[in-house]
Amino acid sequence: MSPFFTELLDNYPGPAFLEKVRGKYHYEKDWSEALKKSALEMLPFLQKEAFWESMPAEWSDTVSLRQSAPEEENAAGSRRKAAGTKYERVVISLGAGLDRLQEQYSEQGSLSKSYMLEALAGELLMESYAAYNRYVAETTDWHVARYHFPGSEEAYPLEMLPELLAGLTKRVTCNAAFCLIPKKSVVFVAELTQDESVQCEGICMGCHKMHCTNRIEDDFQTRRRMVHYGYSRIFGK
Repeated sequence: MSPFFTELLDNYPGPAFLEKVRGKYHYEKDWSEALKKSALEMLPFLQKEAFWESMPAEWSDTVSLRQSAPEEENAAGSRRKAAGTKYERVVISLGAGLDRLQEQYSEQGSLSKSYMLEALAGELLMESYAAYNRYVAETTDWHVARYHFPGSEEAYPLEMLPELLAGLTKRVTCNAAFCLIPKKSVVFVAELTQDESVQCEGICMGCHKMHCTNRIEDDFQTRRRMVHYGYSRIFGK
């Protein structure tokens, strides 16, 4: 288990980050100080509890989760090994402290602060995907080709979530409805490659939620479609 990405916490809650959240969630300029105050209230919990963890996912493990036929498993596995592809199971969490803080806001009837926490946490998790990409590229001979989220593709059903979590940290679990605990957590399979012609297209690839507030722009195609599972996990649904 690794502490949360240092470069993100070092810049949290910086002016650029806060301004990005303010614009994305349509806060007026005079809400800037309130956003900053909420972000600072979150910071001690993030510094203490936020983390991420990954572990290799052997192709045979991933295939068993996909529930493919044996002949399909062998053929698909051979193609990916020949192409220099491997997989990692990854969990990123902002920790249980934010859930407790949000519950406290709700008990106090402070819905505006609760929503601010949601927006700030969501943006921080969104930025963690790029941080993970950079980590892989800087510390290994591999780079991220694609993300696979349980519930976003037919081959990656939501029901695979408990198996994805198996062997990873016990600090993130899921309930019978496949909701992650703590809520401000994400779990996914990262498809890694050594093929320089293949680059990560972003987590929005393949999603049909065309009006999602978290839709991402990148250098390949503007307004990519966000993965429904990633959005749901970020916002605790």
